[in-house]
Amino acid sequence: MVKALLIKECRETLWLGGIAMAVLLFEVAVQTRWDGGFVGWQLDRWTVLVTPTGEIPFVRDSFSHTVPGVAALLALALGFWQTMGESLRGTYMLLFHLPVARWRLVGTKLLVGLCIYSAATAVPVLLFASWAASPGTHASPFYWSMTLPTWQALIALMMLYLAAFLCGLRASRWFGSRLLPLAGVGPAAWILAVAPIPWWMALPITVAIGALLLACIGHVVHLHDFD
Repeated sequence: MVKALLIKECRETLWLGGIAMAVLLFEVAVQTRWDGGFVGWQLDRWTVLVTPTGEIPFVRDSFSHTVPGVAALLALALGFWQTMGESLRGTYMLLFHLPVARWRLVGTKLLVGLCIYSAATAVPVLLFASWAASPGTHASPFYWSMTLPTWQALIALMMLYLAAFLCGLRASRWFGSRLLPLAGVGPAAWILAVAPIPWWMALPITVAIGALLLACIGHVVHLHDFD
Protein backbone atom coordinates (compact mmCIF):
# COMPACT_ATOMS: atom_id res chain seq x y z
CA MET A 1 0.00 0.00 0.00
CA VAL A 2 2.74 2.46 0.93
CA LYS A 3 4.64 1.59 -2.27
CA ALA A 4 1.55 2.44 -4.32
CA LEU A 5 1.24 5.75 -2.48
CA LEU A 6 4.89 6.55 -3.16
CA ILE A 7 4.42 5.87 -6.87
CA LYS A 8 1.26 8.00 -6.92
CA GLU A 9 2.97 10.96 -5.24
CA CYS A 10 6.02 10.73 -7.47
CA ARG A 11 3.88 10.58 -10.60
CA GLU A 12 1.93 13.67 -9.54
CA THR A 13 4.82 15.85 -8.34
CA LEU A 14 8.01 14.88 -10.20
CA TRP A 15 7.25 17.35 -12.97
CA LEU A 16 7.48 20.25 -10.51
CA GLY A 17 10.94 19.13 -9.42
CA GLY A 18 11.92 18.62 -13.05
CA ILE A 19 11.02 22.20 -13.96
CA ALA A 20 12.95 23.62 -11.00
CA MET A 21 16.01 21.48 -11.73
CA ALA A 22 15.93 22.45 -15.40
CA VAL A 23 15.93 26.15 -14.48
CA LEU A 24 18.88 25.72 -12.11
CA LEU A 25 20.82 23.55 -14.57
CA PHE A 26 20.32 26.20 -17.22
CA GLU A 27 21.74 28.76 -14.79
CA VAL A 28 24.73 26.47 -14.20
CA ALA A 29 25.25 26.22 -17.96
CA VAL A 30 25.06 29.98 -18.34
CA GLN A 31 27.49 30.56 -15.48
CA THR A 32 30.18 28.11 -16.52
CA ARG A 33 32.27 27.07 -19.44
CA TRP A 34 34.49 24.04 -19.49
CA ASP A 35 37.61 25.70 -20.88
CA GLY A 36 38.00 28.05 -17.92
CA GLY A 37 36.34 31.11 -16.44
CA PHE A 38 32.85 32.41 -15.85
CA VAL A 39 30.95 33.51 -18.89
CA GLY A 40 28.44 36.05 -20.02
CA TRP A 41 26.24 35.18 -22.98
CA GLN A 42 25.72 37.71 -25.74
CA LEU A 43 23.75 36.94 -28.89
CA ASP A 44 25.25 38.37 -32.06
CA ARG A 45 23.03 37.17 -34.88
CA TRP A 46 23.56 33.39 -34.81
CA THR A 47 26.72 33.35 -32.70
CA VAL A 48 26.98 33.04 -28.91
CA LEU A 49 29.97 35.04 -27.71
CA VAL A 50 31.67 33.94 -24.48
CA THR A 51 33.24 36.67 -22.35
CA PRO A 52 34.75 36.51 -18.85
CA THR A 53 32.71 38.20 -16.10
CA GLY A 54 35.11 37.98 -13.14
CA GLU A 55 32.50 36.51 -10.80
CA ILE A 56 33.41 34.35 -7.80
CA PRO A 57 31.49 31.07 -7.32
CA PHE A 58 29.02 31.16 -4.42
CA VAL A 59 30.28 34.59 -3.34
CA ARG A 60 29.60 37.07 -6.14
CA ASP A 61 27.65 35.32 -8.85
CA SER A 62 24.08 35.14 -10.12
CA PHE A 63 23.73 31.40 -9.43
CA SER A 64 23.81 31.80 -5.65
CA HIS A 65 21.11 34.47 -5.97
CA THR A 66 18.95 32.38 -8.29
CA VAL A 67 18.91 29.26 -6.09
CA PRO A 68 16.86 30.71 -3.18
CA GLY A 69 14.21 32.12 -5.51
CA VAL A 70 13.77 28.88 -7.44
CA ALA A 71 13.84 26.82 -4.22
CA ALA A 72 11.18 29.02 -2.62
CA LEU A 73 8.86 28.71 -5.62
CA LEU A 74 9.37 24.95 -5.74
CA ALA A 75 8.69 24.57 -2.01
CA LEU A 76 5.43 26.54 -2.25
CA ALA A 77 4.30 24.74 -5.41
CA LEU A 78 4.98 21.29 -3.94
CA GLY A 79 3.28 22.02 -0.63
CA PHE A 80 0.08 23.37 -2.18
CA TRP A 81 -0.01 20.86 -5.05
CA GLN A 82 0.21 17.84 -2.74
CA THR A 83 -2.60 19.05 -0.50
CA MET A 84 -4.88 21.19 -2.64
CA GLY A 85 -4.72 18.66 -5.47
CA GLU A 86 -6.34 16.02 -3.27
CA SER A 87 -8.98 18.51 -2.15
CA LEU A 88 -9.86 19.62 -5.68
CA ARG A 89 -10.10 16.02 -6.90
CA GLY A 90 -12.09 14.96 -3.83
CA THR A 91 -9.75 12.07 -3.06
CA TYR A 92 -9.19 12.77 0.64
CA MET A 93 -12.16 10.62 1.59
CA LEU A 94 -10.71 7.68 -0.36
CA LEU A 95 -7.17 8.10 0.93
CA PHE A 96 -8.05 8.43 4.59
CA HIS A 97 -10.39 5.44 4.49
CA LEU A 98 -7.68 3.11 3.21
CA PRO A 99 -6.42 0.51 5.71
CA VAL A 100 -3.35 2.65 6.43
CA ALA A 101 -2.78 4.99 9.35
CA ARG A 102 -3.30 8.67 8.53
CA TRP A 103 0.15 9.60 9.79
CA ARG A 104 1.65 7.12 7.33
CA LEU A 105 -0.29 8.57 4.41
CA VAL A 106 0.72 12.13 5.25
CA GLY A 107 4.27 11.03 6.08
CA THR A 108 4.54 9.48 2.61
CA LYS A 109 3.46 12.74 1.02
CA LEU A 110 5.96 14.72 3.09
CA LEU A 111 8.77 12.27 2.34
CA VAL A 112 8.19 12.45 -1.41
CA GLY A 113 7.88 16.24 -1.35
CA LEU A 114 11.05 16.76 0.65
CA CYS A 115 13.00 14.28 -1.50
CA ILE A 116 11.92 15.98 -4.73
CA TYR A 117 12.75 19.41 -3.31
CA SER A 118 16.15 18.22 -2.12
CA ALA A 119 17.10 16.47 -5.35
CA ALA A 120 15.91 19.28 -7.62
CA THR A 121 17.94 21.90 -5.75
CA ALA A 122 20.95 19.97 -4.45
CA VAL A 123 22.00 18.36 -7.75
CA PRO A 124 22.61 21.69 -9.58
CA VAL A 125 24.41 23.11 -6.54
CA LEU A 126 26.70 20.08 -6.36
CA LEU A 127 27.41 20.26 -10.10
CA PHE A 128 28.26 23.95 -9.90
CA ALA A 129 30.43 23.40 -6.81
CA SER A 130 32.24 20.50 -8.46
CA TRP A 131 32.98 22.70 -11.45
CA ALA A 132 34.19 25.52 -9.19
CA ALA A 133 36.44 23.10 -7.27
CA SER A 134 38.08 21.81 -10.45
CA PRO A 135 41.52 23.30 -11.23
CA GLY A 136 41.74 25.80 -14.06
CA THR A 137 38.04 26.58 -14.36
CA HIS A 138 38.05 30.14 -13.00
CA ALA A 139 40.51 32.74 -11.83
CA SER A 140 39.44 32.91 -8.18
CA PRO A 141 39.95 30.83 -5.03
CA PHE A 142 37.36 28.27 -4.01
CA TYR A 143 36.72 26.41 -0.78
CA TRP A 144 33.83 24.05 -0.17
CA SER A 145 32.94 26.12 2.90
CA MET A 146 31.91 28.89 0.48
CA THR A 147 28.85 26.78 -0.39
CA LEU A 148 27.52 26.85 3.19
CA PRO A 149 25.24 29.91 2.70
CA THR A 150 23.59 28.19 -0.27
CA TRP A 151 22.99 24.97 1.68
CA GLN A 152 21.70 27.05 4.60
CA ALA A 153 19.22 28.74 2.27
CA LEU A 154 17.97 25.43 0.88
CA ILE A 155 17.44 23.99 4.36
CA ALA A 156 15.70 27.14 5.62
CA LEU A 157 13.33 27.24 2.65
CA MET A 158 12.10 23.74 3.47
CA MET A 159 9.97 25.56 6.05
CA LEU A 160 8.05 27.15 3.18
CA TYR A 161 7.17 23.68 1.93
CA LEU A 162 5.90 22.60 5.34
CA ALA A 163 3.97 25.86 5.78
CA ALA A 164 2.34 25.54 2.35
CA PHE A 165 1.52 21.89 3.09
CA LEU A 166 -0.15 22.94 6.35
CA CYS A 167 -2.11 25.73 4.65
CA GLY A 168 -3.42 23.29 2.07
CA LEU A 169 -4.57 20.87 4.76
CA ARG A 170 -6.37 23.39 6.95
CA ALA A 171 -10.12 23.78 6.60
CA SER A 172 -10.27 27.56 7.15
CA ARG A 173 -11.27 30.04 4.46
CA TRP A 174 -8.58 31.36 2.12
CA PHE A 175 -9.49 34.97 2.91
CA GLY A 176 -9.56 34.17 6.63
CA SER A 177 -6.87 32.41 8.63
CA ARG A 178 -5.92 29.61 6.25
CA LEU A 179 -2.72 31.28 5.09
CA LEU A 180 -1.59 32.32 8.57
CA PRO A 181 1.09 29.58 8.82
CA LEU A 182 2.67 30.77 5.60
CA ALA A 183 2.37 34.43 6.57
CA GLY A 184 4.09 33.72 9.87
CA VAL A 185 6.80 31.36 8.65
CA GLY A 186 7.49 32.88 5.23
CA PRO A 187 9.38 36.01 6.34
CA ALA A 188 11.42 34.04 8.89
CA ALA A 189 12.36 31.41 6.30
CA TRP A 190 13.42 34.04 3.78
CA ILE A 191 15.51 35.95 6.34
CA LEU A 192 17.27 32.74 7.37
CA ALA A 193 17.85 31.94 3.70
CA VAL A 194 19.34 35.23 2.49
CA ALA A 195 20.61 37.07 5.57
CA PRO A 196 24.26 36.57 6.66
CA ILE A 197 23.32 34.53 9.74
CA PRO A 198 25.87 31.92 10.96
CA TRP A 199 24.77 28.36 10.23
CA TRP A 200 25.15 27.33 13.87
CA MET A 201 22.54 29.94 14.76
CA ALA A 202 20.22 29.43 11.78
CA LEU A 203 20.08 25.62 11.94
CA PRO A 204 18.52 25.33 15.44
CA ILE A 205 15.92 27.97 14.55
CA THR A 206 15.08 26.14 11.32
CA VAL A 207 14.77 22.79 13.10
CA ALA A 208 12.56 24.28 15.83
CA ILE A 209 10.18 25.93 13.36
CA GLY A 210 10.12 22.79 11.21
CA ALA A 211 9.26 20.63 14.22
CA LEU A 212 6.44 23.02 15.15
CA LEU A 213 5.03 22.88 11.62
CA LEU A 214 5.18 19.08 11.60
CA ALA A 215 3.36 18.99 14.94
CA CYS A 216 0.66 21.30 13.53
CA ILE A 217 0.31 19.11 10.42
CA GLY A 218 -0.12 16.04 12.63
CA HIS A 219 -2.73 17.86 14.72
CA VAL A 220 -4.75 18.92 11.67
CA VAL A 221 -4.62 15.45 10.13
CA HIS A 222 -5.76 13.87 13.40
CA LEU A 223 -8.72 16.23 13.95
CA HIS A 224 -9.91 17.15 10.46
CA ASP A 225 -12.48 14.77 8.92
CA PHE A 226 -11.75 15.92 5.29
CA ASP A 227 -15.38 15.47 4.27
